[in-house]
Amino acid sequence: MTVGRLVAVAVICLLSTALVAEQHSKQELAVEKHITDTLQQMYKAEKRKDLRFVLSKLAEDFAEVAGDGRVYHRADIEAGWSDVRLNEYKLSDCVFKLMTRDAAYLSCRMEFDATYKGQPLPKQIRVTTVWSSRGGDWLMRFEQGTIIPEPSKRE
Repeated sequence: MTVGRLVAVAVICLLSTALVAEQHSKQELAVEKHITDTLQQMYKAEKRKDLRFVLSKLAEDFAEVAGDGRVYHRADIEAGWSDVRLNEYKLSDCVFKLMTRDAAYLSCRMEFDATYKGQPLPKQIRVTTVWSSRGGDWLMRFEQGTIIPEPSKRE
């Protein structure tokens, strides 16, 4: 193979790699937007007490490791639904990663005003969710809430 042909093949390979990377980047951005929008819709549904919508976005084998360290499943969410009141929330500092073409995670800082059985919940957590694509829809399979301690008050 001549040097000219070798250079041409190398250029074609590089261009192909760049096109594949660009397509992957566009796919990742589209999935990130879809999952972020879905999560926002789920929290809005929780504020208006729409359990049906929330459950429609959870995988059948959904599990949550909550700030109290316990593991909760779909049945636990349903059983405790009336005991939780979400008044306000704000997501920030989000990190998204498309791990495979059908698995992704989203991790955000969440500030919120909520109660459980009338008792206030911690004001800030880092909420991390893992999603999988099934039948063209992205469902939440796992969630972990890590409590961010309140700053200590100096006297």
